Amino acid sequence: MATHTMHLQAIAALALLEGKEEAYSLLEYAGPSLNEPLQIHLENASGQSLQALYAQEIFSGISEIHPAWLLEALRQESPRVIGVILRHLPSKHVRYLLEHLPHQKVIRLPKLVEAFYVPNEILNLIRRRFERHFVPLKMSHQIQTFEFEHLYYLKIEELTLLFRELGLNELALSLVGGTKTILKAILNRFGLREAKEILSRVKVFDSEDKWLLNDAKYSILELGGEELGIESFLRELGLKALAKAFSRSDTFLFEALRQKLSPDNAHLLKRYLEEYRGPLSSQKIAKRRTLVLSSLRKLNEEGKLDAIWAESLKEQAA
Repeated sequence: MATHTMHLQAIAALALLEGKEEAYSLLEYAGPSLNEPLQIHLENASGQSLQALYAQEIFSGISEIHPAWLLEALRQESPRVIGVILRHLPSKHVRYLLEHLPHQKVIRLPKLVEAFYVPNEILNLIRRRFERHFVPLKMSHQIQTFEFEHLYYLKIEELTLLFRELGLNELALSLVGGTKTILKAILNRFGLREAKEILSRVKVFDSEDKWLLNDAKYSILELGGEELGIESFLRELGLKALAKAFSRSDTFLFEALRQKLSPDNAHLLKRYLEEYRGPLSSQKIAKRRTLVLSSLRKLNEEGKLDAIWAESLKEQAA
């Protein structure tokens, strides 16, 4: 949806370069679904629209990094540079950073208009220097098949959904073959809808390899005695399951993925990777990766992932 909006904004800005009359003539060729939104963008576009879109695009990689990591890097920057970077980040990132940056720097930030009108050459310079703090996120929306090594392409919110999905799977795997008493005790901690979903997965996983079922049971036991809420429990269980899908050669994937996770989640994933790298064979790791990608396809079918991945995930399912 966001990508579609950016495309319409770019079309409107480019059309206005030929004059207002020529720009509005485009509406004659737009279909019913595009006519109204394109007209709105034409009315709102200005001479600075293209520059704003350009700036938004060159800072898109930075905006995919978790704000907690951005905060550490921003502490070293001047208020003027901070102002420019904040101007081109998502509003949720800006709120987090303004709440956590030192007060003395916040009160010295430049006015919005000063941060907006910055030459493209300066924007590029600021972006390149700031990106040195992070692992470059090499991303492409043109991939034909979404593979395990593309996990860091996902947004922060999508990764959170994936961890929960993996946690539900791991819990269901651990319950296969369990007694009715154990099953009832576990399901009673969940709402009715989630309990039914877990029970459904238990039935689906009934024919899975014994090693995988036992491995999932160990995942539950290894969480220890710490009291966790349902969501924290599923998230941590999902991170455990994800760690078991990594091989020793996935160093870049971890570093790229770490930047998108909160420090707490990044620490947990690193800890589990150190525990699990080595014990699983390549065949077992491949099975774990299949479960991760299956979870992504499920989220995709439910419309919970960005539409740009829809086709690449569908092709893999075929």
